[in-house]
Amino acid sequence: MKRPDWQLSRNGLFWVLLAFSAVVVLHLEHLPPWVTALAGLCVLWRILEYRGVVPFPPWPLKAALVAGCMVGLTLVYPSLLGLEPMLSMLVAGFGLKLLEMHHKRDAVVLVYLAFFATAVDCVFSVEITTFILVLLTFMIATTALISINQSNTRSFSMRPLMIALRILATALPLMLALFLVVPRLGALWSIPMPKNQARTGVGDTLSPGGISQLVGSDELAFRARFDGEIPGRERLYWRGLVFSQFDGREWKQADFLRPGLSIFRGRGDENVERLGDAIRYTVTMEPTNRHWLFALATPATLERGIRLMRDSRLVSANEISLRRSYNVRSWLDYRLEPEELDPRSAELERFIPTGSNPETTRVAREWAQETPDAENLIMRVLQLYNQSFIYTLEPPLLGEQAVDEFLWGTRRGFCEHFASSFAFFMRAAGYPARVVVGYLGGEIHPTENFVTVRQYDAHAWAEVWIRGRGWIRVDPTAAVAPERVEMSLADLFSNEEGFLAGSPLSLLRFRDFGLVNWIILQRDYLDYAWATWVLGYDRRQLEVLERLLGQVNAFRLGLLFMVAAGISLLPYLVIRLMHRRRNRPDPRDALISQFCAKMARAGLPRRTGEGVLGYARRISEEEPRVEHEAMEIARSYVSQRYDERAPQRLDELRKMVRRFNPTTVKSAG
Repeated sequence: MKRPDWQLSRNGLFWVLLAFSAVVVLHLEHLPPWVTALAGLCVLWRILEYRGVVPFPPWPLKAALVAGCMVGLTLVYPSLLGLEPMLSMLVAGFGLKLLEMHHKRDAVVLVYLAFFATAVDCVFSVEITTFILVLLTFMIATTALISINQSNTRSFSMRPLMIALRILATALPLMLALFLVVPRLGALWSIPMPKNQARTGVGDTLSPGGISQLVGSDELAFRARFDGEIPGRERLYWRGLVFSQFDGREWKQADFLRPGLSIFRGRGDENVERLGDAIRYTVTMEPTNRHWLFALATPATLERGIRLMRDSRLVSANEISLRRSYNVRSWLDYRLEPEELDPRSAELERFIPTGSNPETTRVAREWAQETPDAENLIMRVLQLYNQSFIYTLEPPLLGEQAVDEFLWGTRRGFCEHFASSFAFFMRAAGYPARVVVGYLGGEIHPTENFVTVRQYDAHAWAEVWIRGRGWIRVDPTAAVAPERVEMSLADLFSNEEGFLAGSPLSLLRFRDFGLVNWIILQRDYLDYAWATWVLGYDRRQLEVLERLLGQVNAFRLGLLFMVAAGISLLPYLVIRLMHRRRNRPDPRDALISQFCAKMARAGLPRRTGEGVLGYARRISEEEPRVEHEAMEIARSYVSQRYDERAPQRLDELRKMVRRFNPTTVKSAG
């Protein structure tokens, strides 16, 4: 027969099932639908089994479920070597283990699995919302562990949750000290991630319709905090990628690592003249799994692992797989390569494929002969855009000769249509031109000095090279829809059907309401503070410690840990002290115990269950010589202990017990 202590109580079963359900909810977007359905089925079966509706599944059914899980994982994932397939396997195994959980030790194993599976979510995301959800799931798992180890009870109890809350509160000071002091180290292992993991953001190629797809997403791209005044929205052109190669349909980045097209050397001042004062800011960029970074015009940085390319863009030596912060200086007034282009670069950025868009090529060459001045030609082309084109989120599809169809046919498009067609036109006219892709503007926080840039702020513009002036920015979108430069896309297209189509629950859809807009601003500030002070703490760790400790050395760090440990132990010590005071014996009981001990040494011990007065009467019968003293002590004790109206004379009782000496009286008899 099994020991009752091995059995899992109803309260323990409830918290274990709740912990498993919390883990599944936490990973909903990372699990295949069939794994989520299997988890729900396992929880339901376990509840019905507890209520006696169904038995534990027989081993053939369990074997079939295991085999079905392996087949399902093989069909969903091309390889089981990766984070998501391993997580799916873990959750599926977790659910199947519920179906054979009999004893406490089985439940403890499942709780440990819940702790591990919860921590895995921090690999997918490091947002503050993720941290809160992970913390809540940890709390539920801790409650489950406590409830498992409590005595069996058939009634539901919240007491384990209260204990878990106290444990967390006690650990917080030490956790904070570890966060402040322990240095940030890179991972000691490598987790296989999907190579083509979907990340919303600008791509490394540009074709008609590429950027307009981003209007459906409100995902964060990056934030930038300025040291001084924020430039006007119309000057916030966040440069990311430069497309110099064109194959007739698609724009691509050039390979600037070839001989003769190498990256800048030294400080990157060889081919750029920076005018005026620099603006300083810090960019906190979301993961993209790409190498490019975003910055305003003519950036410069001293950050390690970041290179300034010949086309004045920043590139990271490593893929941005985690949130990345970097400090930048930018000069918005500049001349980039003003005197002469590298011959290979000039050839590349004038090239148009043979037979590509013949109508545009013909018109461009005619206009170049009629308007030989480059700046006047640019103004003429922009006037064409201003008079005849429409800015829309849902442009018509284009065929092989996309530029011809757009310029002389549909004339409806988004920023990439305008930028790519303008760059092609200028190339056909004989001028070096290229397309730049990044973001425009962003949401400027009204009280804090930072800008929030989201995916729907993605933008494309063109650059044309003019001798003596270098590369100049030309944004044909501003000629078609000037409000796009002056206003955010959220303000411009908030009522359009295509805007935020991929984010139906986004609060930005309701930003016209004052309360909703206030919530959005507070959320943005909270996210920025989290990214700056928690996720980016390693950048300012020494500064914070010096401000906190004055001087950072081993003694002061040790003292900080001791103080944190003392604060963590303080609630425990207070509870222990209160418990001791609550259980301290009454001083009158202590005195009567001394009286009984003296009589026991005299040969008359107190019997089990015998009252104090009854004991005194028995003493009087067997030892009449101490009758008076014994009865006086007993009556005084009973009166003070049980009669609230009687005067409390504890000192008198103490003196009587101290003077009482039954051995002397007995020997005298």
